[in-house]
Amino acid sequence: MIVMVSLGLGSIVHAQNADFVLMASPSNLCVNPGVDAVSAISLQSVGGFSGTVNIGGNVDPALRSGPNLSPIHPNETIAAGQRISFDLALSTTPSTPLRVYYVTVSGFSSGTLHQATVQLTVAAGCSVGGTTLPLDRPALLSAYAGAEILTSAALAVLAALLIYRRQTKQRSAQ
Repeated sequence: MIVMVSLGLGSIVHAQNADFVLMASPSNLCVNPGVDAVSAISLQSVGGFSGTVNIGGNVDPALRSGPNLSPIHPNETIAAGQRISFDLALSTTPSTPLRVYYVTVSGFSSGTLHQATVQLTVAAGCSVGGTTLPLDRPALLSAYAGAEILTSAALAVLAALLIYRRQTKQRSAQ
């Protein structure tokens, strides 16, 4: 398949190879221990791809009492332009360790590997769905912690100024 794009300065010709893509929606989940979550996995033909895609899944880190995946059909056959979706159920127990897990669904066909990743945070106070703060990325956390420290410091300075002003007014009145 040839795709032509016009940018007003001329045309760019781009050859699109037959391929497939894997997508997860939502790709970020947060659950309390003992609560299950679901992400919809889509397998879609691109550029006229048709064929069988071998599918598998894993959880990283693979911990004792960690999240479990529902069984995944080991292969799917798609026609050109077709999209297939299935639910990936992620189950936890009350003893599932609190942390961030990465669930990877892989698709392999004719030497091509594609993956979709779901970030599953197991933590107290979560609900199914939504976006989570990746707790395993210290730089991102430090940015949030820095903002919180800065806000606390600003409030402390403001409180000190108000106390100083009140004491100054009391001294002036005497």
